[in-house]
Amino acid sequence: GPAGCGKTLMALAVASELGALFINFSSSTIGNAFSGKEGATKLCHMVFTVAKEKAYAPVVVYLDDCHEYFIGKQKRGTSPSVNSEMKRFQKDLLIYKNQSLKKDDRVLVIGCTSMPERGDIKLLKWKGIGGKPEKQGFFEKNLYFPNAHHADKAMIWKDSVEKKIPRFGSSGGVLRLDYQSLAYMSDGFSAGAINSIVDMVLTKKRMDSLDEEPLSEQEFVWFLEKKPLHDDERMLSFTRSFTGLESRWKESNGGSDPKKKKTK
Repeated sequence: GPAGCGKTLMALAVASELGALFINFSSSTIGNAFSGKEGATKLCHMVFTVAKEKAYAPVVVYLDDCHEYFIGKQKRGTSPSVNSEMKRFQKDLLIYKNQSLKKDDRVLVIGCTSMPERGDIKLLKWKGIGGKPEKQGFFEKNLYFPNAHHADKAMIWKDSVEKKIPRFGSSGGVLRLDYQSLAYMSDGFSAGAINSIVDMVLTKKRMDSLDEEPLSEQEFVWFLEKKPLHDDERMLSFTRSFTGLESRWKESNGGSDPKKKKTK
C-alpha cells in the first residue's frame, strides 16, 4: 500500500494481539551491518533460530520495504532504482523461510512495501513446495492496504489535532474545525501524511498563541494544495499479478486486459 497508510502499524498490531516477539528485520534496522554473503547468512541463521525457539513463540518477523530484498536481475547498462544492498539477504531468506520453517513453528513473516513493482514478482510470490527453496518464492499471501476513506479521514484529522493539543478538548472553541471539509480536501493523502501536516502547522509557537488566535481550517489548506500521486492502480496491478487474477481474467475474457474497462 502507499506510504503512510498504516502497514507497519498493522504488523505491530498483529504482534500485539498474538502476544508475539517482534523481530524487525527491516533494511532501516540492519543498515550496513552484517555485510557480505557471510554476514547475511549469519544474521538470517540467528533470526530464524530465535524465531523457531519454542520458548519465544509466537514470533513475528517483519521486513519493511521488503521489495529491497527481492530485486531481480538488473539489465545491463541500467542503474538500480532502489537500494540493492539488501539483495545480499535474498538467497538466505528464501532458503530459511522455505526450508527451515515448519508447520508447527509458530512464526509469521510479514513484509510491507510501498513499491511492490520494484521487486521481482517471481521472488516475492511463493509458488509452492517443489524444486530448490531459493526458487520457490517467498510470500504466500498478499493484502492491499488503501488510503483511508472520507469518514476515516475525518476521524484521523480530529484525532491527530486533538492529540497534539489535548488541553483544549473537543469542546473547546479553539478546536471547532470542520473536519469533514479537511477530509474532503485531503483526498489522496495517507494517514501518515495528515499527521505530518498537523505537526507542521501546530508548532510550539502556534500552540502557545491558540488562546488569542483560534485554529482555522485555512492553516492546513496550503499543505493540501500539492496533491500526492494516486497509487491505487499501481498497487492493484501488482495485486492482480500476485494473486493470479490478471491471468485468470485474460483466460476468461479472450486475452483482454482487465485494466482496460469497456465503455459504451
